[in-house]
Formats: sequence, structure tokens, C-alpha cells
Amino acid sequence: MERHSLAIVDTVHELASLGLVSSATAQVRTFPSIPLFKLYILNGEQAFFGYCPVREHKLELDGDSVAIWDLMGKDTTLFHHASEADPDSKASRFVSQSQLWFTSLWNSVAKDYRP
Repeated sequence: MERHSLAIVDTVHELASLGLVSSATAQVRTFPSIPLFKLYILNGEQAFFGYCPVREHKLELDGDSVAIWDLMGKDTTLFHHASEADPDSKASRFVSQSQLWFTSLWNSVAKDYRP
């Protein structure tokens, strides 16, 4: 998680340092939960959402073969939802409710990430 999260922060800051955008910020917060799905919200207007498939894998742990359930985030299919002129449309409601859910976690359970 650390490698990917810090790479995103560095890339966002690079956008501003290259002058591609007037300003850019990124912040990483974490909370104690396993990732059952992926949700990306862009500017409060678009959402990409998908469930992480679960697969059983075996790995070696202290010399024993142990079966684990692994969330395959890389295999997640993302579905696009975009806000529309009608705030009561299914897509608009999905985006707004996703943003409300995210904000509630961000402001309550999530803590600043410290590598």
C-alpha cells in the first residue's frame, strides 16, 4: 500500500511542479478494514466502482502450506457513473452517495498515513 500511495502523492505534486496545473494536493488516510471494493471519485462528479473478486491461494508460512482468501484488487472491473443534470437520476445519486460515504469515513475513522 505504501509504495502505491506515496507514488500517487508524488505524481500529483509533480503536476504542479511541472506547471501542468495551477495547484495540486494529495493526502493519504487509512482505516482498519480490508478492501472489498474499489471506489474512485473524481471532482465529486464521476465515480468508478467495482467489487474485488476473492480467490483462495496457498502460501508457505513457517514451513506450512496455508490456504488464504485473497482479494484480487487488480482483477476488479470498474463501472463508471457520472452526475447528470437531474440530481435525482440513478447515476447522480450514486455519485453523491459515494461521496457522502467516503467523506464520512475520511472525517471519522480514517487517520493520516505516516510511513
